[in-house]
This record gives sequence, C-alpha cells and structure tokens, in this order.
Amino acid sequence: MLLVNGQVAFAGDKPKKKVDKWALTLSINPFYDSNILKYSDKYIQRFYNREDPGRFHINSIDDLSIGYSAGLTFSDIFFGKMITALGAGYDSDAYTYNSIKTWATFNVHLRQQITSSTSVQFSYSYIPEFYVRHFRDDDWVYYFGYTDITFQPYTFTKDDFGLWIHQIMPWRTTRARFYFDYSRYFLNEAYTEYDSNDYTFGFRIYQTLIKDLQISFGYLYTTSDAKGYDESTETKSMSDDSDASNYEHTYFAGFQMNLPKLFSRSNFISADFQYQRTFFTTEEFVELDPLHVGRYEYNYRLFINYNLSLINNLSTTLFYNWYARDASSPSDYNREYISDEKDYTQYRIGITINYMITF
Repeated sequence: MLLVNGQVAFAGDKPKKKVDKWALTLSINPFYDSNILKYSDKYIQRFYNREDPGRFHINSIDDLSIGYSAGLTFSDIFFGKMITALGAGYDSDAYTYNSIKTWATFNVHLRQQITSSTSVQFSYSYIPEFYVRHFRDDDWVYYFGYTDITFQPYTFTKDDFGLWIHQIMPWRTTRARFYFDYSRYFLNEAYTEYDSNDYTFGFRIYQTLIKDLQISFGYLYTTSDAKGYDESTETKSMSDDSDASNYEHTYFAGFQMNLPKLFSRSNFISADFQYQRTFFTTEEFVELDPLHVGRYEYNYRLFINYNLSLINNLSTTLFYNWYARDASSPSDYNREYISDEKDYTQYRIGITINYMITF
C-alpha cells in the first residue's frame, strides 16, 4: 500500500508527486454477539437451567463486545517504480460480561509490487490465547469420575503464516488473488492431542460488471493434521486419544456496489456468503473417539456491510454477520452426540468507526 494524496495505491496505479509514506489506522468496533461460545440449543437450555455447573464459566450466552484495532504502515518505492509496504497491527475483542472470551491478535505484513499489474504479500499473525469453551476431559474422568472438575478449559495459541499473489488481468476489469496459508495450533496442557498443522490453498476472482458493481467468487481447500496423542510414549496410530484431523472445502461469493452519494459522501454496500464442508478422517473406533469418527459438518456464513464516508479520513461501517453449523455422522452411535456438541447458530450486529492518519 502506498498513500497518494491520502488514497491507497495498488499495483497498476500511477503514483503522483505527493506521496504519504506513513499511515496510521485506528478503529473501534462495538457489536452484539448472540452466542459467544457457539453453543447448541441443548447447552443453551442447560445454561439457563443451571445444569452442568462445571461446564459453564460465563455469565451469559450473549454479550456486548468492543473491538479495538490499530495499524501502522510504511510505504515507499525501492525497486524501480515498484511499491513496497511494511505494516504491523493489533486487534482485540473485549467482552463486557464475559472477560474469559476476550482475545487479541498481533500481525505484521510485507507487500511488494512485482510488476505494474502484480503484487505479493507475506504476513504473519499471532494469537497468544483464544478461549473456545470448557469440555469434559476423558483423562480427568478416569481419575475423578463425572464430576465438575473434569470440565477443563479448551484454549489455544496460534501462529499463522500467509501468502497471497494479486494479479490484474490485461483487460483490467478482472482481478485474481491466489492464497497459501500455514497455521499452527498449540493447545493448553489438557488437550495437547489437538495440536495441529493446517494448510490452506485457494483463490478469489473479482469481476467488475458495470462501473459501480463488482462481484467475486472463490474457493479454499484446507487440511488439518492433528497430533492425535498426548503422551511421549504414544504415536497417533497407537493412541487412545481423539484425532481431530480433517479436510475442508470452502466456497464463497459476494458483491460490492457503490451507491449514489449521501449528503455528498461516498457510500457502498457489500455482502459475502461462505459455504464450508468439513470431513473428519480419524481411523479410531467410534466408541473411543465419538466426537470425530464419521463426523461431517456444513458451515454457513453471511456478512453484510454498509460503509459510509463521514469526513476526510473518517468512515463508518454498519454490519450484520450470521453463522450456522450443522454437524452429524452416519452412525447412530454418535450422531446425536456430535449434533449436541457442534451445532449452533449465531449472529453479530454492530458498527465500526475507522480513522486513518497519513503523513
């Protein structure tokens, strides 16, 4: 990214004389989350009935969260007329009544223009700790039986290394972006068998149909190779632990449409729909690993945004996000159990205020 007279320049744009090399972006993002831990109807009802006290370490199923983010980017031209951009950022979601769910991300990126129509970006992000929810740990059940203490927090630390290549086609109305991503998940000590290495490959195509309308579509393929054991004397093939290895297909499509100016201010609406199919690949017996044997999932995600430019360098986005997951198994033995543990619906609605300073 290079800022020319306060505007973002990408591959294919012609830099003007006045160039802003630094950009500081600040955002605040209050939103309502209807189901912060993605519980199925069964566990939502158990929460309200005050059942399974060891399971629930939250004060409410829903919550008001305030997101904060800050990013600093330096851009310049080092190689011929090619733009180089180096940036770093911080994002956090702070939950009002359930601080256990608060989390943050640190990230850096390097973007390099290769030709007038091609650019590439390398990125790295780090999540120090992300709380999913409490689950009953079978190892603890072995020693303590079905008591409250056997519910242990499921948290992870995540490293993510990303690469994308952005290409403007010769006819200029089509752009393509190709993705590669490698992620490492490190679970807390109660669930180290869930440590995993994930790889993602895919693409997204952006097509301008008319002056103010752009559509996009794409596909991602992800494989997740879980550790599958939690003792130094074990291997995955001889383990008595869960194996969460899986592969996933993600299809997405969306659009962005510029609207007539509102009080002389630019505004647009965008929407994006994602459909995911996930299949778990463990070869354990269903009695030993009922949560994963034969499990498949269908995930649905919808993102709707309305963006309005308020004044110079200040904009706001109203958004609505909807999520749903339908999980099952071919086996009568674990079909209902998987559904109870993994089905959910959730929505988030809120506003983001963005401010950018260039210098």
